[in-house]
Amino acid sequence: MTYPSQPGYPTPQYGGQSPQPQQQNNLWLIGGAVLTVLIIIMTVILLVVQRTQGSSDNEGSGGDGTDSSEGATEGGDNGGDDGGGDGGDNGGDDGGDDGGNAPASGLVSEACDAFDMSAFEEAFGAVDPDLTSRTETSTNGLGSLSCNFYNENATGLSVRINDYEDAEGAVDWVELDAEYYGTDSDYEYTEYTAYGDAGSYYTSTTSGTKSLYMNVAVGSLVVYVSATLWDGENIDEAAAKAAMENLVEQSGELFADFT
Repeated sequence: MTYPSQPGYPTPQYGGQSPQPQQQNNLWLIGGAVLTVLIIIMTVILLVVQRTQGSSDNEGSGGDGTDSSEGATEGGDNGGDDGGGDGGDNGGDDGGDDGGNAPASGLVSEACDAFDMSAFEEAFGAVDPDLTSRTETSTNGLGSLSCNFYNENATGLSVRINDYEDAEGAVDWVELDAEYYGTDSDYEYTEYTAYGDAGSYYTSTTSGTKSLYMNVAVGSLVVYVSATLWDGENIDEAAAKAAMENLVEQSGELFADFT
């Protein structure tokens, strides 16, 4: 007689054991780890290969860079000599002719030699060339010239000629003297009208000296002449003033282009 198997008890399977879920999970973890390690190794290898190739490329381009540097140097030298030289010469010449900060035409230091010093010598004696000085400057193309003439005792006249661009500007400047020196008790001021468009003559006296000043507008120029007379030198003030007037008039003639 055969008895049926009892429910709830599975029939054993001969020839193997039942599957173990935990072991399968471990296998998956190990496989994933191995795969990750392989990916990292391949990545490192690729980076090494790329870096090696980059170094080779840099070495090759370094040689070309040396050549191009030499070419750039040669080009820079040629460009600097050719372009810079031409530009400097042309720009300098043109800039000097057109103005800028170059002295205005005529108001140059050599012009000091053009003055006739006869009236000076009548008042102060012979001019000492070793004490004579001159200066030329310019601001925005408007020239200024200073000539200083002295005798052997370092007494004499200083003349300064400034260009004010137009006659109106020159007159306005000279007329300021009346407002300043004409109201200052330290000066004796008189208007000068013998020559030019506007003028002033004023003096100041201190212990042992007397200073003379003449400021005259001539066209666009302002001619300023000064002198300091020392006690004991026996220089006549009237003769000194005449020498100052003479330099003012000569300035108007020498620089007639401005008047």
